Amino acid sequence: MSAAGPADAPSPAAVTELEALRALDTVPSERVSALWDSLEPARVDDIAGTRWRGTGLDTGHPMFGMLGQMRWWGKDFTNPRKVDPILVTDDSGAVVPDTSATGGGGASLWEVSFRGRPCASMVYDRLPVIDHFAVVDPDTLLAVMNGRGTVQEGEHFWFVLERER
Repeated sequence: MSAAGPADAPSPAAVTELEALRALDTVPSERVSALWDSLEPARVDDIAGTRWRGTGLDTGHPMFGMLGQMRWWGKDFTNPRKVDPILVTDDSGAVVPDTSATGGGGASLWEVSFRGRPCASMVYDRLPVIDHFAVVDPDTLLAVMNGRGTVQEGEHFWFVLERER
């Protein structure tokens, strides 16, 4: 983390709202979208150098079920130019990269605007997909998948990343 910035000042209201959303069986996308709008954008330095455990928010988007089937664990942001975008739990229980769902490629971190605000964003090497990140607290990010073919019936796929300690 850098010395000062959005990741250093979590919003108690945002943390409470995310906890409430995660407790729901079906998450209203309007509430996730409103939470996103209330958060500070993440910075590349907030994310790089750490593995993050992922959890989907079930808004009815088909990606939620797909990630469950592949035993999605999270993401590994080794550095801004080397990202394993999909980590899964293998049959032995080990957490390993899985490039089968990414066309054989990895990803990198860049600052890209989403909904009019620049934020840390993961750009897939071989897919027309970008994941954007906002800070809930120093160890929790709200994320949204964006790009060609990712918006289903007008809805994005939303997920949460928690820093591995």
